Amino acid sequence: MADTLLVEEIPEKPVSGFVDFAKRFVRNRAALIGFIITVILVIVAVFAPVIAPYDPYDANMPMSLTKPTAQHWLGCDELGRDILSRIIYGARISLRVGVEAVALALSVGIVLGALAGYFGGRLDLIIMRLMDIMLAFPSILLAIAFMAVLGRGIENAIIAIGIVSIPEYARIVRGSVLSVKENDYVTAARAIGNSDAAIIFRHILPNVMAPIVVRATLGISSAILDTAALGFLGLGVSPPTAEWGTMLGAGRGYVWDAPHLLTFPGLAITVTVLAFNLMGDGLRDALDPHLR
Repeated sequence: MADTLLVEEIPEKPVSGFVDFAKRFVRNRAALIGFIITVILVIVAVFAPVIAPYDPYDANMPMSLTKPTAQHWLGCDELGRDILSRIIYGARISLRVGVEAVALALSVGIVLGALAGYFGGRLDLIIMRLMDIMLAFPSILLAIAFMAVLGRGIENAIIAIGIVSIPEYARIVRGSVLSVKENDYVTAARAIGNSDAAIIFRHILPNVMAPIVVRATLGISSAILDTAALGFLGLGVSPPTAEWGTMLGAGRGYVWDAPHLLTFPGLAITVTVLAFNLMGDGLRDALDPHLR
């Protein structure tokens, strides 16, 4: 009788959560494209002084309203400033306002939502009714009101856009906290004497971060749009700072004579917002446990 070789099956190594998430994200072509565009935008913003072919604030009146040429790939604006250079520098403003406004909204919204969801009762009622009052106004109108009070400037734009975005994050966090606060691990943490703050920040919030991360990514695109809208209305950053919405506002008077003044800043806004939206959709799909 021939000897039978018994081959012991080697169990596969369990795949870590991050590796599984990365594989799922990379398989989403649209999300990967959005991520690549976002990385390129960040690199352009960081190395703007090196990449920009001209000084974005150097006016050259003889070149005013020049159409795209070999020397000025995207043409020049009404003061003869290179549009490509201004768009490159404008990426700094848009990304900074988007990221910092979302960070402000997150820091306040997470605390308010966690307190409302965890403690409930009268505190929940007060916080959520305040959020509902803020949500009753269109975000851009509320941002305009804050900018009218605070004045123009990058920091004030960050504060205004961040404040009007707080209710969205507060409601998301509250709903997530309500769904997990009665789980066994929370009950066990409470039974062994952990404080309410420790339970919220050590046991509850780490388990509800997925929807918050997704909404924050999408929120950056909304903040960039709000920044452009404020700049277009003349309530954003102060001239001559290179900012995409301000460039659109300055170029609207030349829509027939020099349409490139509006076309290229508008494309920059569109591509940036689209990139963050694609990346946010990809994060949502990769983090959704029902799709695994």
